[in-house]
Amino acid sequence: MTTISSLAFSKIKPNSNVSLGGGSNVFNLAKEIERHTEYKLHLYSPSTLTIMKCKSVGLFVKTIQEATTIDLAFDGCDSVDYDLNALKSNGGIHYFEKIAAQKSKEYVLLLPKKRLTPTLSNKIQLCLEVTPDSAGQIIKICHKMNLQATIRKGRAIADLVYTKNGNLLLDIFSSSWAEIDQINQKLINQNGVVASSYFKNLVTNLITGNEDEDAVEIKKGDLK
Repeated sequence: MTTISSLAFSKIKPNSNVSLGGGSNVFNLAKEIERHTEYKLHLYSPSTLTIMKCKSVGLFVKTIQEATTIDLAFDGCDSVDYDLNALKSNGGIHYFEKIAAQKSKEYVLLLPKKRLTPTLSNKIQLCLEVTPDSAGQIIKICHKMNLQATIRKGRAIADLVYTKNGNLLLDIFSSSWAEIDQINQKLINQNGVVASSYFKNLVTNLITGNEDEDAVEIKKGDLK
């Protein structure tokens, strides 16, 4: 049986520039990479946590800002539709993950099959990184659009979550994401919005499990 991490590794060529995002599947790939030091890969990541976890298994990983171009970027996601548009909301580092996607020749999602659905799941929020001064106004705009919007709070402490850029995260829910293109466009046009967790036309392919739990690769345009 082919695993998600082993199929992902089979795409990598020696001496490549590779970006490792977040999630358990990506970390399994990192452990696979560690077993093949002969590939002499140049590793980068948008995630401080991934950099730390990779260090724990003996891998040296630079920040994504240090990369000029990336051959292959691997990442997880919370929900992806049949057009390979994705919501990457729960991690809260979509600003840096989009840098990885935009620098990459291929941007590949590694995910369990249940996260791939015909349309994006409305159980997953759209997340905006916003400047602190703009948060209140953007929440008001969301309410006028019949969207639920709240500032994300830390789970471990009774305080707000601030990104590495010093900004806040707004979690936005809708009864349906059928109109997410229009919703996202209107919101990212607002003053103070730094980044959105909606990844449109950035994912080139994904690797997931099939009905037999064997890993398969799906490219953009394969699903109808």
